[in-house]
Amino acid sequence: MSNRIMQNLPPIYDGIKEMEELSRTVATEFETLEAAKKRVEDEQFIMTASERTIRTRERAYNIRADATTESLDFRRRRLIVRQSTRLPMTQRKVHEIINELIGEGNWEERLSVEACEALFVFDASNNSVDKEIDYTLDRIIPLNIALKIARRLTTKLYVPSFMLSGSEITLHPMNIDDIKQQTASNNLTALKTATKITLTPM
Repeated sequence: MSNRIMQNLPPIYDGIKEMEELSRTVATEFETLEAAKKRVEDEQFIMTASERTIRTRERAYNIRADATTESLDFRRRRLIVRQSTRLPMTQRKVHEIINELIGEGNWEERLSVEACEALFVFDASNNSVDKEIDYTLDRIIPLNIALKIARRLTTKLYVPSFMLSGSEITLHPMNIDDIKQQTASNNLTALKTATKITLTPM
């Protein structure tokens, strides 16, 4: 019994030369088949794939590898890094992408885990930046989270008031830098005739 095929045949075939030769040929074919199967399995993973498969994967990421200066190990690790930065995204990664796009402190996130809602509030900017923000968030936020995007406008509000002193009226437009989202107020206006009116912006 010179091979594993003969070892699995009934004893009646022992000593038959034709069966030994036939089983030896079949055993060789099985070994070739197993080696091919292992190669296919190895090609499924970056760290065991051949240079040819690595080159095919690199084309999917528009990577132009230089075989003269880049080792195969480096090219494998680079592919792993590229795949690690793809979806799905963590919350920290989303923050890093937004900060890279518009800078820190120019936005805020209001995430409701229970309602699966995410509200992102940004300072109003030019149309190109706003479109890029909308495109980026729509691409990286998971579909099971309701995405809402709002813009806030930073401006100055001038509230007029006056001081009456004899025949002189001085108007003081007061600058209020910070206004609450919802404001309710009752204002009293008056008309006064005087010989001198002075406007003093503050």
